[in-house]
Amino acid sequence: MRFTCGIFTVFLLLATNTAGAQQLATDAPASSRLRLFGQNGVGMVLYTNTSCTAEYAQKIRASGSLGNAFGSMLGKVKNESLGIPETDTSRGLKQRGMIMSKAYFKEYPLVPGQSVVVEAGMGSPAGWRCDRLITSAFTPQAGKDYEVALDVDFSGGVCMLKVNEVAADGSLLRLPVQPASKQCVPAAAAPGQGAD
Repeated sequence: MRFTCGIFTVFLLLATNTAGAQQLATDAPASSRLRLFGQNGVGMVLYTNTSCTAEYAQKIRASGSLGNAFGSMLGKVKNESLGIPETDTSRGLKQRGMIMSKAYFKEYPLVPGQSVVVEAGMGSPAGWRCDRLITSAFTPQAGKDYEVALDVDFSGGVCMLKVNEVAADGSLLRLPVQPASKQCVPAAAAPGQGAD
């Protein structure tokens, strides 16, 4: 009888622990993912858990490092995917590439609800460049996928940082973003917020 009660207790504990683990998995927010595009001559940096570029949790150089530049120049750099659906941008990498500058993408996990900043710029000895670094800040939502690409109009020399949400079918929805400054502004000191 004791043996039977002992086995029943073990099964009851296992069932309770399994149900608890499933509840924790259900309660945990789904992560977000971000795809960044790069190539030789393009600098793309991700700053996590911030709304500025001076204070951040982590700085990730997705494009523009020496290793990425050589890989892109030699055509040997590889895409790194976390499973974000294909989009027209990711399918059109060959159209984004140039001589000695193979386009590629890298995907990163994001923490939902924590603002991130993406900073991008372009420049090369051949003369194509953006006149300044461009920054955009946005806050990822749980379970959502995003992609960021730097587009350049070479005839007019205009650079634009495009931040899009990626739908399950690969279609893109333009995100409303705001430029990020170098210094973070405390919430209480932000313009329009204060005691009247």
